[in-house]
Amino acid sequence: MTHAPPWSSPDRPSWARRPAVLVVPIVGAAALTLAGCAGLFQRTLPETPASYEVHARGTLMVGFAEADITPTDVQYMGGYNIARTSTGVFSPLKARAMVFIMGEQRFAIVGYDNLGMQREDVDWVKRGVMGFPNGNVLLCASHTHAAPDLIGMWGYYFLISGRDTDYLRLVREGVSRAVADAVAAARPAKLVHGAVRMPHGIARNSNRRGLYNRRFTVLQAQHRDTGKTLGTLLHLACHPEMFKRDNTLISADMAGSLCDAWAKAGLGPAVFVNGELGAMITPDFHPKGATGMPMVGNKLLELGRAALAAGHELAVDEIELRRRDVYLSLESSGLKFARLTMVVPRELYSGRLRSTVGYLRIGSLEAACIPGEMEPALAARIRAVTRRPDLLIFGLVDDEVGYLMREVDAHDPEYAYERLVSPGVRAGEAVFRAVAGAVGWVD
Repeated sequence: MTHAPPWSSPDRPSWARRPAVLVVPIVGAAALTLAGCAGLFQRTLPETPASYEVHARGTLMVGFAEADITPTDVQYMGGYNIARTSTGVFSPLKARAMVFIMGEQRFAIVGYDNLGMQREDVDWVKRGVMGFPNGNVLLCASHTHAAPDLIGMWGYYFLISGRDTDYLRLVREGVSRAVADAVAAARPAKLVHGAVRMPHGIARNSNRRGLYNRRFTVLQAQHRDTGKTLGTLLHLACHPEMFKRDNTLISADMAGSLCDAWAKAGLGPAVFVNGELGAMITPDFHPKGATGMPMVGNKLLELGRAALAAGHELAVDEIELRRRDVYLSLESSGLKFARLTMVVPRELYSGRLRSTVGYLRIGSLEAACIPGEMEPALAARIRAVTRRPDLLIFGLVDDEVGYLMREVDAHDPEYAYERLVSPGVRAGEAVFRAVAGAVGWVD
C-alpha cells in the first residue's frame, strides 16, 4: 500500500528551486576547462584485459535470502526526468540473493531493485560480500525507474549528482546481508529448469515491432531429500516501467510485484534477473500504475507456474564461470559532460570505460552476463554465432553502461535517444565480441 514516510516531502529543497540559468554557464565553462586536461583524470589502457575463470564440482547446495534496501529519506530517482525526487514509498526495494555452493567454490546471483550502478561502485559493494571472490558474485539490477539514482545522472540538472553515498552504503550492507543469510540457508539441492513463451500483452518492442525475447525462464531449487522449495530464479526481458515518468513513489515496479506474488503463492523466495531489454522493450500490460501492478505480478506468476509445470530436473555436475574486462570508447557527449562535472564518478582508461562481460554455466543451463541494456537483435546474434539458441542473457550485470546495440542500429535515426545514452556507436559491437569470445565463438 502507498504510504508517505516521515521523510517524504512534495517540495524540493530550497537550493533546488534556485534558477539554474545563473549557474549553468559557470559549470559549462568549468567543464570546458576540465576537457582540456582530461588526461589528468584517466588511467592507462592495459595491454591485455583482465580475465577470470573458475570451475566447481561436487555436491550442490543452494540458499536464498533477501534484505530491505528501501531508502529512509528523500532521494533523486533514477531514469525518466532529471531532478525527480521521491515523495513516498509504494513498495519496498530489496536485494535478493541466490547462492550456489559446490565443492570449495561459492557463487552468488544477487538481484537488486534499482536502475543500475557503475562498475566502480559495484566493485566497492562486492568488497562487502565476505567469503566470495569478486568474480563469483553477479550483481544484477532489475532496472526499475522508481528507485534512487545510484548513477548520478538524474540529480539537479548536472549541477548536483543524484548519487547519494549514504544510500549506496545502505545498498552495500543489504547485499552483504542477503548473501550471508543465503549462505546460512543453503541446503543440499536439486534444480528444476523450465521456460514458457509469454503471450502478447506483457511486453513489446517500441522501436521494432515484434522483435523481443518472449521467453520466461525459471530455475527452482528444491531440497534434494525432501523436495521442499528453497527458492527460484525468475528471468525475463522487459523494462520495469509500469509506473509512468511523473511517478515520485519508490517502487520495485513489476519485478518486485512478481517476486511478491511468487512468495505469496507459497513458492518461496524469488530472485529476479532481467534480460535483453534494450532498445526498447517496455510493458504492454494495461492498466499501468498502482492499479496494474498486482495484476501484472499475478499474470507473470501464472506464466512462471506454467514454466515450472513444463520443467525438468537439471543435472548439475559442474558450475563454470568466466569473466573478462572490456573497454568501451566513450563518445557520448552527455556522458562525457556528466563525468567532467563529476555528477557521474567514472574512471577512463585512455578514453575508454572499463566494464565486464561473463559466461555462466550451471550444468547445461548457460547465460551470458551483459553490463548494460542489450537490444534483442544483438542478443540474437550472440546466440547465432555461438550456436547456443537457448543461451540466456543476464542484463545489467555488474555495470550499467547504457544501451548496447548493433552498429547499424546505433546509426539509425530511430535510435537517437538510445544512442545518446550509450557509450558510443561501437559499444555494442565491442561487448558482442567480448561476450561471444567468453561463451565460445564457433562461427
